[in-house]
Formats: sequence, C-alpha cells, structure tokens
Amino acid sequence: MKKLLVVEDDMGIRESLEDYFKSLDYLVCATADQRAAQAALSKQSFTLVLLDLRLPDGDGLDILKSMRRDGNLTPVIILTARGEEEQRIHGLELGADDYLSKPFSLHELSARIDAVLRRTGSAAFSFSLGKAEIDLGSHEILFKGHRHRLIQKEAELLAFLYKNPGQVFRREVILREVWGYDATPTTRTVDTHIFNLRKKIEEEPENPKHIVTVHRVGYRLIVEP
Repeated sequence: MKKLLVVEDDMGIRESLEDYFKSLDYLVCATADQRAAQAALSKQSFTLVLLDLRLPDGDGLDILKSMRRDGNLTPVIILTARGEEEQRIHGLELGADDYLSKPFSLHELSARIDAVLRRTGSAAFSFSLGKAEIDLGSHEILFKGHRHRLIQKEAELLAFLYKNPGQVFRREVILREVWGYDATPTTRTVDTHIFNLRKKIEEEPENPKHIVTVHRVGYRLIVEP
C-alpha cells in the first residue's frame, strides 16, 4: 500500500488531502509543522511527500534539504502559493520532483503523483561513462575510488540522456521529459543538475567530455571514453 506524508499547516487543506487520499487507499500521515514532519520521516518510510513551504516553525525547504542530505530519495511534490516562483525553483534545484500551486484540484494532484511515481520508478540500471561506474538503481557513482550519491532527478536525467546518446536536447525538452512539465518559468534547474552531475563523473568538470554543452542549443551525452 502507498504511504503518503502530508506536510501542510492549513487545517482545511490538510484534512481534505488526508480524507481524499485515504479514499484512494493510501496510508496517510498528516503533519502541520516541520518538527512533526522530521519526526515522521525519521521513524518510517513513505512512497511520496506532499510538502508545503510556509510552515509555522520554519521553511518547508529545510525538510527537503535534510532528506536529500541524508540520502532520502523519496519523491517530493511541493505545494506553493501563487507568486512563490523563486521558492519553487529553489525546491526543484534541491531535488523536488514536481510542484503544484494553490488552489489546486485534488484530481490533478492525484494525476501528478501517479506521473511522478512512474518517472521515479523508471531509472534502475547500470552503465559506465569513462572512469565513472554509474548504478541508477542504488543511486551511486563510483569514480576514481570515490562513491557519490545521486539525487532522484540526477538519476532520471542521466537515464534520459543515456537512452538517447549523442542527441542534442534543448533545456525545455529535458524539463518536459525528466520533470514532466509542458512549460516552466526557467531552465536554470537543468543547468544546476548538469553542473552537479559533471562534478561527479567528469575528469575536468569545467571541460566536460561526456555531458557536453551545445552552444545556444542545449546538452548531449557522449558515451565513448
């Protein structure tokens, strides 16, 4: 059974989410603040987290930071108020899987959850890029004797590029295929994830040989050593 953690301080929204997803046979843990959410995450695992950003005891993004820092790759969908574009972007850069602005349809949220779970469950194979041994199932890279963790979106991005070697993709296409958006306010998220991946797999991240920038177009993956 799927287990959902809801982190939302608005009682009306929180109870609506809890009732709706219980009706869909989810196990739901609903919390109203950062402290309770962190306690729940420390005691059990979840299929997905719905995360409000404005909490009475702090920023919801601190929960996301803590999860990714600890290697917790549970998918996260951010719930934001309209006009919080910078926070949404920052959340995606930290490793959130999607976002939805309030007010939202419960049916749309359910569809977003299904889409995220399909995407996050699709990248689970191993391959090599030069001296980097990449295991997308365990979210690890072995490079020159050192192990590096991959966040979920880094794994999905690598999987997408590896399945289309040599093909050049615009940032907008990568966002649509990996993040699942038809439109997005910025492409900075892609650049940030590419930058972080290069530090984990490239001999010289500033002069990459595998994840290559095509000037004024986008990115492509070169699989040859």
